[in-house]
Amino acid sequence: MSYIRDRAIILRSEPFREHDRRIVMFGVGHGLLSAVARGASAQQAKQGGHIVPFSEAEVLIAKGAAFDKLAVATVIHPARVLRQRLSALAVAGAFTDLLERLQKPGIVDDDVYRLLQEVLAAASDLPEESSAERARLLYAAAALKLLDRIGFAPPLSGCASCREGFHPLTEQVWLLPTDGTFLCPDCFRIVRRATPNAAPVATQTLALLRFLRREPLGSIRLLTGTTDVFRHASQVVSTLLQQAPLMRAPHGAETIMALVG
Repeated sequence: MSYIRDRAIILRSEPFREHDRRIVMFGVGHGLLSAVARGASAQQAKQGGHIVPFSEAEVLIAKGAAFDKLAVATVIHPARVLRQRLSALAVAGAFTDLLERLQKPGIVDDDVYRLLQEVLAAASDLPEESSAERARLLYAAAALKLLDRIGFAPPLSGCASCREGFHPLTEQVWLLPTDGTFLCPDCFRIVRRATPNAAPVATQTLALLRFLRREPLGSIRLLTGTTDVFRHASQVVSTLLQQAPLMRAPHGAETIMALVG
């Protein structure tokens, strides 16, 4: 029997048969992994505390014919603070759901693993009284960074058509929902009739999106701005996610608003 050793973050844990659980993980050395923890649902299970979602653990997985089995799991970071705050749980759950839908098994990506660590740390630092819009903005920033790392984030500095940089004094640019790209006002005039669903994006919102893509996630809790700008930036990222190779639409923003709002 062959084995896989890895350091992994637990994304999801779900029932599997009577006393077992299916654990979905993202490993630093193997990417997306799935294994069955035998007897993990039983009250006396020794591994139960080591495979809690959002915790980081050293794992040993036995390869099987029907399914892989989680032989050993030793928790490294239990993420207790995160699990004590509803806003943090909402953001972490939304992002891990998105990550699982975007990543394919067998693809190793150190940058994505570090981003996942950063998201969980930033979510843990959210104040207990954090607003739904700020929690949603953190998720939007994390999603934008993930799209950037896997090559699906559009340029935010210039027009997708003429390639000219956006003028800092331009009142707004235009987002094409059909392909998730941005056009300057001049280029948008040419395609206006063919793209009736295009949405205007104000300069302030575009500046915020650039900040979210560039700066560490921990800086988001210190941001000052209007609720309208925060909300618009989150909506733009939701539109960009519609162009990503997802099997089904992510539930992130809606879940955050429902739980924290």
